[in-house]
Amino acid sequence: MTCAPHPATFRLLDGYTGWDETPAGSEPDTGGIVRFGEPAGLRLAYRGGAPEGPTRQQLLPWFPDPRLAPACGPCGWYLLVPGERRLLRRDPCGGAFGPVWPPGCEPDPLRGPVSVAARGHRLVVVESHRVLVWRRDGAQLAGVIRVPGPVLAAPGPGDDVLLATRGSTDLRRFDSAGGRRGVLRTGVRGEIVGLRVGDDRTVWLLTDDGVRVRIHRGGHGRPFRTVTADELAGALSPSTLTSADEDGFCLEEKGPDGPAAHCHTWQGLPRDPLPPRTDTYLTSGSYLTTLIDSGQSRCRWHRVRVDAEMPSGTSVSVAIVVTEDGRYEQSDWQASAPGATDFLVDQPPGRFLRLRLRLTGDGGATPVVHRIRLDFPRVTSADLLPPAFRQDPAADDFTERFLSLFDATLADVDRVVERYPALLDPAGVPDRVLPWLAGLLGLSFEAGWDAPTRRALLAAAPELYRRRGTPWALREAVRIVFGVVPVVDELAGDRRWAHLRAAVGCPPGQSQGLGSVRLFGRSASRFRIGGSELGAAPLRAFGTPDSDPLTAHAHRFRVLLPAGSADVRALRRLVERQAPAHTVGSVRTGGAGFVVGSRSTVGVDTGFVPLPPPVLGGAGPLRLNRDAVLRPGPAGSRRGVGVGVVSAVGVHTRMS
Repeated sequence: MTCAPHPATFRLLDGYTGWDETPAGSEPDTGGIVRFGEPAGLRLAYRGGAPEGPTRQQLLPWFPDPRLAPACGPCGWYLLVPGERRLLRRDPCGGAFGPVWPPGCEPDPLRGPVSVAARGHRLVVVESHRVLVWRRDGAQLAGVIRVPGPVLAAPGPGDDVLLATRGSTDLRRFDSAGGRRGVLRTGVRGEIVGLRVGDDRTVWLLTDDGVRVRIHRGGHGRPFRTVTADELAGALSPSTLTSADEDGFCLEEKGPDGPAAHCHTWQGLPRDPLPPRTDTYLTSGSYLTTLIDSGQSRCRWHRVRVDAEMPSGTSVSVAIVVTEDGRYEQSDWQASAPGATDFLVDQPPGRFLRLRLRLTGDGGATPVVHRIRLDFPRVTSADLLPPAFRQDPAADDFTERFLSLFDATLADVDRVVERYPALLDPAGVPDRVLPWLAGLLGLSFEAGWDAPTRRALLAAAPELYRRRGTPWALREAVRIVFGVVPVVDELAGDRRWAHLRAAVGCPPGQSQGLGSVRLFGRSASRFRIGGSELGAAPLRAFGTPDSDPLTAHAHRFRVLLPAGSADVRALRRLVERQAPAHTVGSVRTGGAGFVVGSRSTVGVDTGFVPLPPPVLGGAGPLRLNRDAVLRPGPAGSRRGVGVGVVSAVGVHTRMS
């Protein structure tokens, strides 16, 4: 219990302050309760030693051990032997494991392999700091992906490879050659211990938060949600893996006499079948505390409160005894009513209290006790009454117990009022409170945003509101949501109407040449009858032509991001919400594009040639200002790209 300058008024029993349990074996009727040192709370012991919910063993057919991966074919399996840095493959006919690569054809030795995955004829081996991707069942190395600390991989349809890294719930997308394709944020809790990708690109996750394993499904543009094992079985076909432990694993396959189990060690050697598992909870368990000292002689203990989760078929019961010198009889115990988790202490005064907690279940579920609070000494509203109301001991006891009902309700209201400032702290509230807190600030969350992103937005909301409508606020919002800083390009700076400025490196007083700016002319700004040449001015039917130098690109901006760094549709929605009302924003992400010298060779893959002569009418009529140039440039007709002559690719030339 935390030391304080004032006398203690309560005692907590939980995973942080301790449960004050008696030493193991000192009481014959105690046991069957585990997790005394964990913050999650106490629960019944599990016979098979596995966590709650759908057990890891039950999900092995869909999420195998990281050292195993189903290969192409009905009976094919890959087996990774991390200690020996070997990769084995099972022979579909004989059932024995052998090396993937024949002697003399092995690639470079594996460096700390941790997991293996396969899909079709693609093979992925995850090492400590890199991921190796092979095609043709290991015959051709397609690429090497370098990421910090990967633990799991899952090849997807097409050429995708998803990676889950240790300490993060985000998934990284790559192609088989190692090219990055973006990040998929899942927002799930716990550690990812299983990863699968369905044929429809649905991503299936298996997570373990220390209490139970959970199954999640989602994907690109679809938020992840928790699903049941039945939904998993209905969407994905199970493998033949049925069990695995520290000594080996078993595969159940169809034989001439029905299903037969084939078991192997983790070195690929055959072994006897594993014993059957009994994954059920104990049906009962109890524990007894030591003598809890109040520090007050003849203390009147007041109240016992139990914070517990009780699924259907389970129960929690508490019994207490109060003593002054540590001695008591079995008949002195006070048991709580069935199912009661909050009751008053009806015991004579005493310095010490001892508590017995009993958990019961039906074998398929267990109650979880998070904490127990013991209040002392007894303080009620009856202390405020005149002494005349407390002369009769029996009536005084009834008055105290009766007023305690109202005191408990008022105390709960007082605690809510005391904790209200904490509800406005985005770093301390539970995840389910974040949408409510965002509503107070006028924020709206999208379904795909995870809890850390929502907390970061709430923390930055005051500054974002103060500087809303500025390029900084837009960049900051995009950085928080997508994890990348964009480039905000204000298009008004692109209108070079009669704007001459000093060139870089030019002496003072000298400006750039007229070739770098455009002089505004009424005949060239837009088409005017009697004043413009056909094809030399654009056709626009709005606004006043004389205001074109001022309205060109006015109140328009562009947000630029690298390729694959964000969901374009979600980014557009965010830009629309953050942009000022009088502006129009557009979103552009990078792509492969045309890179001279990288993916194309000028003169081999491409040719710069003049546009064909325009022909009006006929079978394929041209569209003015889109398909052809109706007049040559100021220096005459173009016959290609001229060195030292200004040429525009796509206007005076074409790529073929």
